[in-house]
Amino acid sequence: MSEKVIEKINWPLWILVIIIVNILANLAQGILGAQGGYYGCLFSMGIVCMPFTIPTLAVVLPMLLYLGKLTGKARFSSTTLATLYIIGLVSSYTIGNFNDAYYSWPVGSVSRVWRSIPAVRDAMKTLWWVPPEAAVAPTWGPGGPVDWAAWFPAMLYVCLFHWILFAICSPQMIILRRRWIEVERVPYPWTMAIWESVKNVHGFEEVKHRRTPFLMGLAVGLFLYVVILLRYLFPWFPDILGWYALGTSPNGCVDGWCPAALRPIGSTLVGFVRINIQPINFAIAYLVPLDILFTAWFMHIILIILAQVAYYMGYYSGALELSGVCRIWGFFGGGAGVGKSPFWHAPIYWSYLCLTGGMVAFILMMMWYSRDYLKDVVKVAFGKPSSITKEVEAKEPVSYKTAFILLLVGCILWIAFLGSLQIDLILGAIVFILGGFLYPLAEAYAQGLIGAAYAQQRTMWVDWPAHFIWSRHPGTYTAGWCNALIILNRGVNTGSGGIPTWSTVTMSGFKLADLSGVHSRTVYKLIALTLLIAYPITVVFRVWWPHYLGARFPNCLSGWECAAPGEGVYNCAPPSNELIGPVVAGFVITVLLYSLRARFIWWPLHPLGFLISGGARITWPGAWTNFLGAWVAKCLTLKIGGSKVYEGYGIPFVAGLVVGFVIVAIIGVISGLIRWFVPF
Repeated sequence: MSEKVIEKINWPLWILVIIIVNILANLAQGILGAQGGYYGCLFSMGIVCMPFTIPTLAVVLPMLLYLGKLTGKARFSSTTLATLYIIGLVSSYTIGNFNDAYYSWPVGSVSRVWRSIPAVRDAMKTLWWVPPEAAVAPTWGPGGPVDWAAWFPAMLYVCLFHWILFAICSPQMIILRRRWIEVERVPYPWTMAIWESVKNVHGFEEVKHRRTPFLMGLAVGLFLYVVILLRYLFPWFPDILGWYALGTSPNGCVDGWCPAALRPIGSTLVGFVRINIQPINFAIAYLVPLDILFTAWFMHIILIILAQVAYYMGYYSGALELSGVCRIWGFFGGGAGVGKSPFWHAPIYWSYLCLTGGMVAFILMMMWYSRDYLKDVVKVAFGKPSSITKEVEAKEPVSYKTAFILLLVGCILWIAFLGSLQIDLILGAIVFILGGFLYPLAEAYAQGLIGAAYAQQRTMWVDWPAHFIWSRHPGTYTAGWCNALIILNRGVNTGSGGIPTWSTVTMSGFKLADLSGVHSRTVYKLIALTLLIAYPITVVFRVWWPHYLGARFPNCLSGWECAAPGEGVYNCAPPSNELIGPVVAGFVITVLLYSLRARFIWWPLHPLGFLISGGARITWPGAWTNFLGAWVAKCLTLKIGGSKVYEGYGIPFVAGLVVGFVIVAIIGVISGLIRWFVPF
């Protein structure tokens, strides 16, 4: 680890930078998102791509300082570059995914209240954050002035939701920081790749010997994404990569049934639903530990085999006539996929195995193997003798005692917030535990190992404990019922949803501190400050844009009965007597994999590889092919040159490809802004 850099931070300057960055970024985000397509998914100011989520501004802001060399300044300090990285990281996650968080909260969500069936509308309009129908009506038509007084409660709700989740999640990350970052050396692939790219762009002496592979990766990234962008902008440009011929989405998703090239496979194998050909996904997957890569794609092949066996036994009848999307989600397509998904339906329930009991075991086993570390942390917090010295604790963002106090405060705020939403004790306890602890911990730890989403996407699984109490929908709607299920399902839908967001961002920041030498205390203050300033700015723009553009701004015009609180969606999950099997089996399989891995050094299967093979956000874009391709590339690298070649050539190549993508993304953003004013 490099020597710690302790510099005096010019806080007024950085506050001004945060304000300017977020105003400009939100102005651009509204223009880009309103155009949809690649401008909503890939060329954006928020987070882009899936499941390997890129915080665009975290790369862009440090790169922009390269222009400072034109003014004669030769070198910027690690602290300055790390500060810009943190501001960009938090700002991108605050702006979020346009097709989910940006247009949904608060305007889209309020709109859904007033367009719901009477039973849902009458229940939800009693919530303190819901403005009157007259306030949101202009967004359904030509637009109009914003009634800021009416919208203030909804804006406050969104800010409090994220601030409080940061308050409860970040102390957990402080407590676990040394264990994950310094003991286990959890890689955090995205942070590693971005910081490697920053060091190369700014000519750090320590990476000069890795310059050639970095430039090679840069050239490859520029070529791939320039070709994709040009074909998108100009339909006459040749589809050199075959990207558009396969009907590839901006995220690199290719349906296993829809394109003619894949239909012979997709119409034969029930479990062959999607593949992914996004170059940046392969690049980041290359940084994932080899055993996780192998297990992820190997387990997906096992799923395909099991699904085919089940099909021949009479299950999933009619599935081969459905697209991969219907087979993955199970209930989309007007109900066409119900009962026909090996991920969600009998007899396999693959995703339930991985996202319910499997996730619980994932966290419990992580805590079990960290038990001695956690005991020492607790001893220090309560002033008892411990192996942790004062010098070690001084490297933390705050003292362990303060971290536990912050955690207690966060818990109190989380409980008070849920109580203000009329959520009853049982649902409140479920949301408190899942939203405040289980899902944030699982996502932060998984992101650290694979750089991709695990505890994300609202499909089917998120509120699974509630189904053991209400096996079927109760048939009535209350404000608390609706808000609890909305928080859980929308809160995990993307990386910027809130529940998986701030644990991941906080620990990613701590990883950056470790790589850059900047003190973790400085990083933690920057994260908190940027979040405090950036979210109100973003929320103001999220309200203003739909009023300025009216119906031209993307919006969901269906009611909440079509989402998680609704009877139809809720009852798509298996009844409790069926659900108990995959929950228990997922727990047992995960514990068994952990035990075998601890007992036998040669054991090839990693528990997380099994879990992500059924992760909703992993299966949806078909990311198993990213893991397969990266595994092949990494095996060849290590076979030919060992870890020296991997570190000296592989990592800088990936960093260069990231920079190549971001350069093209900036060009894409500029093209989107130009097209808004001068259509072409």
